[in-house]
Amino acid sequence: MKSIVFLTLFAGTSYLGASAQQETFLFRTPLSFYKTDILSYLQALHKNQQYERMVPFFTGQAVAGMSQHAIAEMLSNAPFGYAMKRAGIREIEPNQKWSVTYSRTILGTQETFKVECALVRDTCRLVLDEKSKTTIFKQ
Repeated sequence: MKSIVFLTLFAGTSYLGASAQQETFLFRTPLSFYKTDILSYLQALHKNQQYERMVPFFTGQAVAGMSQHAIAEMLSNAPFGYAMKRAGIREIEPNQKWSVTYSRTILGTQETFKVECALVRDTCRLVLDEKSKTTIFKQ
């Protein structure tokens, strides 16, 4: 009887520990959530034509003063379907700004590029100026 109680108690604690670890893994940093990163998440939304859901994840000069509809229209026309993988992260300001390096393959050519991300009102956002806009949405 004691062994059954012990096994039940042990199994219950192991399950609770595993579920808590999984939740913290999903949101370990603002850059990695739902087992992906910010740019890969935006690319998945782009491939599914969910441009309105992409809008809140951008900030910077290129989108300043634009309406949400105008940003969504710009994103709908942007080429963003290439294969890409996150290569590295460097923290610029602790828990506020990051430089993220990606590796991508376009027409058989592999190249790396960097983007800047910032935490704005508890949301990780891609800082989009004219240079980063042409780098990310390469034609």
